[in-house]
Amino acid sequence: MSKINSIFVYGTLQIGKQHENILRELGGNWQKGYVYGKLTNVSAGPDYGYPCLKLDKKGVKIYGMVFDSKNLEKKIEEIDKFEGKNYKRVVTEIYLENGSKIQAYLYELKKKN
Repeated sequence: MSKINSIFVYGTLQIGKQHENILRELGGNWQKGYVYGKLTNVSAGPDYGYPCLKLDKKGVKIYGMVFDSKNLEKKIEEIDKFEGKNYKRVVTEIYLENGSKIQAYLYELKKKN
């Protein structure tokens, strides 16, 4: 598998949100994108109220931001810990505004909400 340098974010890691600094300090580029799925909020536990996504090609478009950085690998385990036990990191296809597609990490809901 080739190295993944991109991550799709749809919650607090986006530009202008409360945890944007986690990615910003890596240096990189942002662009708008989307995936297909279902977006809800975590219904219990320490992540209560945070957005959670379940990928589904038959779902609706879920818009977010793609962050691309050659330094992403240096921080991916820290991001895994930040995301917590309700989320799993997966590699999926992201549709970009310009009509192209890329492979990127995304944190998906791990269990039923």
